[in-house]
Formats: sequence, C-alpha cells, structure tokens
Amino acid sequence: MINYLKTKPEYFEAVISGKKLFEIRSATDRRFEPGKNCVLQEYLGYEEIPQCPKFGANCPKIEYDPYNEQDYFDIPDDCERRLCEAYRNELYSGREAVVKIKDVFDLSAAGIAGYVAFTFDILQIRERKRSGGVQ
Repeated sequence: MINYLKTKPEYFEAVISGKKLFEIRSATDRRFEPGKNCVLQEYLGYEEIPQCPKFGANCPKIEYDPYNEQDYFDIPDDCERRLCEAYRNELYSGREAVVKIKDVFDLSAAGIAGYVAFTFDILQIRERKRSGGVQ
C-alpha cells in the first residue's frame, strides 16, 4: 500500500528543490518502511465551505494541522455536515513527488511517541490536473 501524504506548499517546494531531505510523520495508522514508496501531494487547504442548509453562514471553518495530520473544527453536534461531510473538500495543486523511503527513525526515544522521521530519494515529480478531494 502506498501512503499519500498531504504536504503544505512551502514544504513541498523544499522537498523538490532538494533542501528538505526528510519527513516527520505520524505512524499511528500507517507503516513507513525502507524501500517503500510514498507520494507527497502538494496540499492547498480546504475549498470554501458551501453554505450549510441548517447553520447558514455560521458554519465553522476547518483547519488542517500538518504536524498532527489532523483536521480541527468546531462543528455543533447537531450539524448535518457530520453526515454529508461537506467540510471535507480538500484542495491539491496537482503536484506530487513520488519518494522511496531510505531510513526510518522511531521518534519515541525523543519523547515523540507515534511519530517517525524518514529520509527518502525522489523517484519522480509529476503534475496532475488540479483538483479537490483526495487523488
């Protein structure tokens, strides 16, 4: 299985320019192993949230925390978007870097449980049509 990883534009640019030679990522729900490939996708954030039929313009915005790889939002418990997931419209530039993992370092010993750092080689940089949603 290939891991597709959201990467903010400034970090993506540093990767493809050769200035950033490693990644630090949460490993709680995926495995990073030497020799495996990952795809770093340039992630632009969220598309403007469509007006919610129940809460209108009061729909809260969503923020993505790249360090925890989590979405942060304050959606009321009775909000229908919990079901329709209108808030999940992610935007990508279409630029991707396919990388091959070289070395993986468990960061638990450094007090960062559940995270790894890995070095990589860039195999390919490609550009796809810009889109919303996960590619």
